[in-house]
Amino acid sequence: MNRNKNKPVNYIKSILILLFFAMSVIGCGSISDGEYAASVTLTGGSGRATVESPCTVTAKKGKLTARIVWSSPNYDYMIVDGQRYDKVNTDGNSEFEIPIVLDKKMDVQADTTAMSKPHLIDYTLTFSVSDSKDDSNIEEESAKETKVKLKTESELEKPPVIAGLTYESTDDNNFAKCYRIHRYSGGYAVISIDDGRNYLIVPDGKEIPKVEEKDMKILQQPLDKIYLAASGAMCQFDTIGATENIALSGIERDDWYIDSAVKMMDEGKLKYGGKYSAPNYEMMVSDDIELAIESTMILHSPKVIEKLEQLEIPVFIDKSSYEQDPLGRCEWIKIYGLLTGKEKEAEQAFAEQIVKVTLLDDIDFSGKTVSFFSINSEHLIYTRGKDDYFAKMVEKAGGVYVAPPENNKDGNSSYLSVSTEAYYDYARDVDILIYNAAIEDAPADLAELKQTDVIFNDMKAVKNGDVWYTDKSLYQFANKTGDIISDLGGVLSGKSDDTGFFHKLR
Repeated sequence: MNRNKNKPVNYIKSILILLFFAMSVIGCGSISDGEYAASVTLTGGSGRATVESPCTVTAKKGKLTARIVWSSPNYDYMIVDGQRYDKVNTDGNSEFEIPIVLDKKMDVQADTTAMSKPHLIDYTLTFSVSDSKDDSNIEEESAKETKVKLKTESELEKPPVIAGLTYESTDDNNFAKCYRIHRYSGGYAVISIDDGRNYLIVPDGKEIPKVEEKDMKILQQPLDKIYLAASGAMCQFDTIGATENIALSGIERDDWYIDSAVKMMDEGKLKYGGKYSAPNYEMMVSDDIELAIESTMILHSPKVIEKLEQLEIPVFIDKSSYEQDPLGRCEWIKIYGLLTGKEKEAEQAFAEQIVKVTLLDDIDFSGKTVSFFSINSEHLIYTRGKDDYFAKMVEKAGGVYVAPPENNKDGNSSYLSVSTEAYYDYARDVDILIYNAAIEDAPADLAELKQTDVIFNDMKAVKNGDVWYTDKSLYQFANKTGDIISDLGGVLSGKSDDTGFFHKLR
């Protein structure tokens, strides 16, 4: 037997064993699972764009993901290592969750819609993070949404005990599950949110009672100097005639689709007060801001909450986007009616939206199927999952929403991407296609849609000319949920070629 011929193999085995042992002792150069605060540097482009630093980096099973926030709301997607990543927020400056490597320059691209035509711009990102989960700055600086145990419905129904006030009743909600309004003697009220936050509404001229509960925020009426960063709530103020209660806006004039907001900014009655993650504190103090209304995106900027509270500006966090029922989102108008003393107007407006939906109850659309989609330059289809609020609006309108077969596996979000081939496989026989023009510009006509990909030539809805596109303002009008659902009813019935929120592609 020739022992020498096995020497190379044995040598390699020995080296591999030593390497494995070394790696098990010193690690593989990656950080352990968890969330970290990472510093970020950005170069490239015109030099005017920036990203917030630090950002949150999540390590899980050897993979790193960063959530980055740009200095502009006009970036709609990024290209990282050849893959497209769409922004993950609808309010404020553009935010993305992207895969990263540490301490190496990453060449990426970001598509901006700030110019006359969208442009992909080249940038370089570099991330650096300390492998120390005990770093005292991580919790403070990390831009993460705090995970809390949500209250059950029965827990939410239980009114807080407030010394000197007598509990009287709790308002019934028709659809909203994320909040309750508790009523007390003397016109006092408490808004309880399912994340544990409570807001005591003190009527104008009334004394502030002694409150021992640490999660209770005091909101003293009148609240007519508000900083509004939760742009989705502007429509609610507009509906009840309370836009003049808003003094500072968290988004700029050109990003509003609501006429009253644009008009107020043009007239100087409403000023830009800085984005949610970087508000103009000096302006807020000089303008005597009494309340900051934020979306849940503020939870990614805990330092901002801390600073506002130091300035004695209470922060109200709007969780309407967490409502499972579309009309539940709309029902948050009752909160804004309470805050501004416009409760009757809020009740009436909400009732009108319910009526518009109930009018569809007796109409039979014979199970017409609907798919909601957009297509990007890389020929990826972006659609919504079966539990998404748009899917539920379709169902409330009397239609049947068709989602990807693999929808909601392994914790997928309601915003999904599929290949054109996969989309064709499950949506080719759908009765109605609705193009999401609030995300991607709609094709000019059916001919242009067919040119984007050959799959559309053989799809039932395209052949029948039953393709629609949304109005760009779709996401800023939660107050008109009933109108949107009613318009969807018009799409399903085929009686109209144009509605307020949906337009036929010809």
